[in-house]
Amino acid sequence: MVDSSEIQKIARLVDMNRQRLEEINQQIERIEAVQLEHDDTRRALKSLSDGLNGHIPLGAGVMVPIPKSSTTIVDLGSGVFGERSPENAEQLVSKRLEDLTELKSQFEAEAAMLTHRIEELATAFETAAQQMTQSQEVEETPVEKSEEKATRRRRRGVGGELTLDD
Repeated sequence: MVDSSEIQKIARLVDMNRQRLEEINQQIERIEAVQLEHDDTRRALKSLSDGLNGHIPLGAGVMVPIPKSSTTIVDLGSGVFGERSPENAEQLVSKRLEDLTELKSQFEAEAAMLTHRIEELATAFETAAQQMTQSQEVEETPVEKSEEKATRRRRRGVGGELTLDD
């Protein structure tokens, strides 16, 4: 027999797993945004390494031309920047893009596992709720009969005196 505390526990687990799944989906969305940015950067660096001319946007519609023999400044990690050739910077960005893709696949695998767990818990919750309602229906039926017997009035004799039946 399933009690209400167990059903509440299952419901809390479902809710916690859904919240975690939502957090993971938000992380996946952020990773996808960073992937798009890295992919745009990689393509721009590839164009520079191929010797194509270009312009760097400063903002407000202003651009600065890129000289042929330019280098790039790249964040190497922990706020440390280094000067790199466009080819080297492209390789660095490509490596970061691969790492992001791997991280995204890990999050997607965790999301799939959580989705499966939520489905299992939801099924367990439904089963437990059905068992609880069925057991309540079974318990209520005899209770109703005993209440009917209790509502029957006792017969009294003339003048309110008790009889042998009482």
